[in-house]
Amino acid sequence: MKKLLICIFVLMFLTTSVLADNPGAIWTTKGDCGEEQQDVNEYAIGEAVFINGNNFDEGTEDWGIEGQPGGASCDPNIVVANGEVIISQTGAFCFEAYTVAEDDCGVYKVKVGNKQDTYHIEDNIPEFTSIGLVLGLLGSIAVLFGLRKK
Repeated sequence: MKKLLICIFVLMFLTTSVLADNPGAIWTTKGDCGEEQQDVNEYAIGEAVFINGNNFDEGTEDWGIEGQPGGASCDPNIVVANGEVIISQTGAFCFEAYTVAEDDCGVYKVKVGNKQDTYHIEDNIPEFTSIGLVLGLLGSIAVLFGLRKK
């Protein structure tokens, strides 16, 4: 009975050691690699999202970027980018993961292994268009006619 308990204890210890979380951390940067203090969580259409990490165990990790559900994103529960990153002996990595698309909006979750971060797409405010120009001119004309009648 004593040997059985010892075997169970050893198996439990080995299982928890193998399944332990990776000690690393991830963060996102805009346009290139950067230090953790340069963590960027706001992006605009067309900007490049870089995923950075450090203190990871050497090996490979799956990564992905997924739109958040419940109206938080234009891509709810949709993986917009994914792949695998190779982590060297240093435990650090950085790579260009995604370019923000025109139809992206809201909050996206970045995952590398069991680590995660989020970023937000800034609201896309349309530039002054020809429709805006026409509406502005019509408004000005209406004001002029309104003033002339008085």
